[in-house]
Amino acid sequence: MMIPWFSISALPLQQTVAGAAPNTLQVAAEVSTVVIAVISVVLLVVVLLFLRQLRRLLGSIQQHVQPVTDRARVAAENVEYITALVREDVQKVRASVSGLSDRLGEASDRMEERVGEFNALMDVVQDEAESVLLDTAALVRGVRAGAKTIGGSAARAAPGGDTREPAPLEEGDDSETEGEVEDAVGEAMAGEAPERT
Repeated sequence: MMIPWFSISALPLQQTVAGAAPNTLQVAAEVSTVVIAVISVVLLVVVLLFLRQLRRLLGSIQQHVQPVTDRARVAAENVEYITALVREDVQKVRASVSGLSDRLGEASDRMEERVGEFNALMDVVQDEAESVLLDTAALVRGVRAGAKTIGGSAARAAPGGDTREPAPLEEGDDSETEGEVEDAVGEAMAGEAPERT
């Protein structure tokens, strides 16, 4: 049973006044109750003082921490802004690289087509040049043969000359052979002028 502390202090006085002998066990219990009550009051006062000091300390810490938190918030906002800018720039660069890659692919395809067309044109030009050179070589051969024939006719028509028909050209003659004509064509294709004999 719990007895309030203000009634406990009056209890020993009532017993002594009534003339009864105090019981030592009862007195010890009452004294311990009073001591516990006093200690509780002291602890309550200490806790209240501690809480008051803690409140002052927290207010002081908040004043000192407030600028730091403000700076941290500003730094976080700056980092977020910079991150957004970098993200936009990376997306722009990626789009540019993708577009450039596409254009390079298209240019490469067009270049391959044009190289193919140029190779076909060069084949046609080479065929035409060979044809012209072969025709020219054949013409030169014919002119030489004709000149030899005319030269032989002129020598026979001269006084005291031979009146016989000239012999037809044979393979062992001085005229160019087919291999020499091809050599002349090859040299002409290589950019060298054919030798004249």
